[in-house]
Amino acid sequence: MKKLINDPKTVVDESVEGFGMAHPDLVTVTSDPLFVARAGGASAGKVGIVSGGGSGHEPLHAGFVGYGMLSAAVPGAVFTSPTPDPIVAATLAVDGGAGVLHIVKNYTGDVLNFETAADLADAEGVRVVSVIVDDDVAVKDSLYTAGRRGVAGTVFVEKVAGAAAERGDDLDAVAAIATKANSVTRTMGVALAAGIVPHAGSPASPWPTTRSRSASASTASPGASGSSSSPPIGSSTDCWRRSWRTCRSKRETRSCCSSTAWVALR
Repeated sequence: MKKLINDPKTVVDESVEGFGMAHPDLVTVTSDPLFVARAGGASAGKVGIVSGGGSGHEPLHAGFVGYGMLSAAVPGAVFTSPTPDPIVAATLAVDGGAGVLHIVKNYTGDVLNFETAADLADAEGVRVVSVIVDDDVAVKDSLYTAGRRGVAGTVFVEKVAGAAAERGDDLDAVAAIATKANSVTRTMGVALAAGIVPHAGSPASPWPTTRSRSASASTASPGASGSSSSPPIGSSTDCWRRSWRTCRSKRETRSCCSSTAWVALR
């Protein structure tokens, strides 16, 4: 993908700043430490919801800050978890007195940093409950993962939890419905090219352009398998059909593919 970048070292800061300037009616951007929060501040008496992760997967997570979804999103460097400091700042900023839910994708860095932030927020008097999202159906306990990864299914968890918080559910109830949503969500991704970290300037891994890779993560970690596409790059429908057959063979849950897959298979 071609993109305009002034300086790879500041690409995250500038992109988040631009996002805030484009949507001042919806979000506010705090630059030090960096996080995006819902415009208007914390909702009194309602549960705040914070998520975040490495940048490079937009609109996740900042694009889902707003009414009925996230209260705040914390972007890290590209493909890198945010550190605890901005997570704590975002958590304190969105606490309306009913506690805060952290929605955390299952990557080691994300889990550790959000755990640390939750402890620090608790020391400030804010109750935090965390829900770990692990929807990836294809890769479990590989060299690059600790259990299933959290990928596209995170959006569904954020939406369900956000709706529950907006209607006034308490923290335990919001956490329970988020946990339920995660438990019945499974996804599988298919990538047609390797990701490029801006400051590296080259693909994260060697990858022939005539191959597709199933179960690719939302980061630069490898997928479960690769296959030649026909024709080169191949049809997205064919790509999803192959992944769907793999997904079905896992026989792990009732909901086993992302919405993109359903569209392609219709």
